[in-house]
Amino acid sequence: MKKTITKLLLVFFLMVVYTYILAIENIPSNLVILEGEKISLKTIFGMQIKIDSETLETASSYKTETVSQKSGKATLEVSLFDHISLKDVKVDVLPRSKVIPCGNIAGVKLYTSGVLVVGMSEIEGMDHKKYKPYQNTGIKEGDTITQINNVEISSTEQLMEMVNQAEGKPVTIKYWQEEESKECSIEPVQTSKNEYKLGLWVRDSAAGVGTVTFYEPSTKTFGALGHGITDIDTEELIHIASGEFVTTRILNITKGESGYPRKNTRYS
Repeated sequence: MKKTITKLLLVFFLMVVYTYILAIENIPSNLVILEGEKISLKTIFGMQIKIDSETLETASSYKTETVSQKSGKATLEVSLFDHISLKDVKVDVLPRSKVIPCGNIAGVKLYTSGVLVVGMSEIEGMDHKKYKPYQNTGIKEGDTITQINNVEISSTEQLMEMVNQAEGKPVTIKYWQEEESKECSIEPVQTSKNEYKLGLWVRDSAAGVGTVTFYEPSTKTFGALGHGITDIDTEELIHIASGEFVTTRILNITKGESGYPRKNTRYS
C-alpha cells in the first residue's frame, strides 16, 4: 500500500514539475510590442512577473496584462513565489506611426560594387589568331572585379580605359569569387582596331521594377517590396554599391506558367 502511495505521489510530483516546465517554455524570451499595446503571458500558480521591481501580477494569476506607454527596452522577470528566478523576457517597445499605403510601381537602377563578369569570349588579335587571355587565370562568370593594378574599379568604362593604358602589358586583377578575395594576372590582347581586350564581358549596373508599399509622412521614409537581385546572365546575387529609384511605366506583362514563374516584363 505504501509503495503504491509513494508511486502515486512520485507520478503527481513529476506531473507538477512537467506542467511548470511547459509553462516556463511557453513564455517567450523576447517580445516586440507597440506603444500602448498589452502584454499577455500565461502563468500558473506561484509564478510572478516583475518589471523594474514592480510586481505586475499576483501569484495565483493565469495571465499578465500591462500597457507600455512609451518606446524603449524593458526586462520582465519571471519567478516562482518571488524567490526562484525562472527566466527573463526582453521587451522592445516600438513607437507607433501611421503610414500611407501606396502600391505604386517604381523603377530600380542598381550599381555594382566593382564590375561583374557576365561572360567570356575569344579575342581576334592583330595576327588574326584567336586568343583567350583569361584562360587558366581562375577568373570566371559571376566574379566581381574590384581592382586593376591596385586601383579601385567602379565602371566598365574605367576598366576598359585602364586595360588600354597598359598597352599589352599584364594587368593585375583583384576580384571576389564566392565571398573570397582572389588575384590574377591577365595579358591583354591587341585587336585589329588597335584596342586591348581581356576577353571578359562585364557589367556595372542592373535595372528592374518594384512596388512601393507604404510612405511615412513625418520621416519621409518609404518601404518597397523587394528580394535578392540576381544578374540575368550569371543568375548570381549582385553585390550592390549604390542604387536609385526612377520613374517607371509598365508597358506589357506576359503571364507566367507552371515551371516558368517569371516571364518577360516590358517597362520604360
